[in-house]
Amino acid sequence: MTRPSHLPSLDGIRGLAILMVIAHNAQLLDLPVMHGAVAVAQFVLNIGWVGVQLFFVLSGFLITGILLDSVGQAHGLRSFITRRALRIFPLYYGTLVLIFVLLPLLDAQPEMYKAQAPYQIWLWVYLSNWTDAMGIGPKSLPHFWSLAVEEQFYLLWPLLVFSLRSPVRVAVMCMVVALVALLCRIALFNADAHHYVVYEWTICRMDALALGGLAATCWRVDTWRSWIAGHRRQLTLALLMLLTGSFLWTHAFPRASLRGATEGYTILAIMFASWLYASANRDAQVTHGGVRTPAWHRALCHPVLQSVGKYSYGMYVIHKPLHDLFSAKLLAKMGVQTAGHIVNASLHVLAVMLISYAAAWLSYHLYEVHFLRLKRYFV
Repeated sequence: MTRPSHLPSLDGIRGLAILMVIAHNAQLLDLPVMHGAVAVAQFVLNIGWVGVQLFFVLSGFLITGILLDSVGQAHGLRSFITRRALRIFPLYYGTLVLIFVLLPLLDAQPEMYKAQAPYQIWLWVYLSNWTDAMGIGPKSLPHFWSLAVEEQFYLLWPLLVFSLRSPVRVAVMCMVVALVALLCRIALFNADAHHYVVYEWTICRMDALALGGLAATCWRVDTWRSWIAGHRRQLTLALLMLLTGSFLWTHAFPRASLRGATEGYTILAIMFASWLYASANRDAQVTHGGVRTPAWHRALCHPVLQSVGKYSYGMYVIHKPLHDLFSAKLLAKMGVQTAGHIVNASLHVLAVMLISYAAAWLSYHLYEVHFLRLKRYFV
């Protein structure tokens, strides 16, 4: 089966991931004690933290695939790094320039960012995931830790893939990296490290990226694809049993517990990698025509979710500062109570999603697109 150059369902998965992350970061439903429907609603919103894990697996899948397809091409490594920089740096560094350069010049920098100013160097060099986890600085841009993890991945992973060259050797490396990440989390927990260290340090989160990469290699080895296709039912049943058992074992995948943050992270990465593989496979079948895909795949290809996926990077960068700076003040001014109020809290999350989408749309079309147009020179 020929692999299509564009996988639309993965754009939908990207859109779903950002909506989950915003639901987690913007939810204001919490009460000291919650019961019944409020507790269920809080769980649904808060479980959105797994959206970051989904982003990591998706990055591993896409980037590993791009790199494997580029092996042997002239200037393949240089082109990859340049194209990634054109996609990521303008908005990321534009945000830092706005917060730490322009707003201070205008005497309009919010207090939360004034406190961050002495520690801003870690943001500029993409190392905030290491320092934030150790309590260095006030963590005024807390969501940037995951961007630091991904940037470190973009710098190191290409060197490994281009050195190994073969999908089979890359697959072995992916499994080794995934195992090392799991062992690092277990070791740090046993050493009584803070749960943020386990959550944010790159060495602890590489299994998600590596397992996404493993799925990409499986999709590029014909004999492996044939074996997976021939055992699809058995593999699906095994994965469902693994997910159900892990959900019960970890007590619903809490982010900071021993079970949730050790084997829980890895199980989620396996589930997401399998989902990405299945989605990419469905995209390939649709490309060849004559195949009616299941409802879940059609939902991922819905124009609304596709559009959210297109602007997901901007939404991720923008949503947390918007929420931190304005949500509490505006809600208080309007007299809206969200703690313990399911409808109000849900409407607030929806509002943050919509405003973040609008801001990301403007950022993309008025600012980022000028840099993205340069990518055609580095094909």
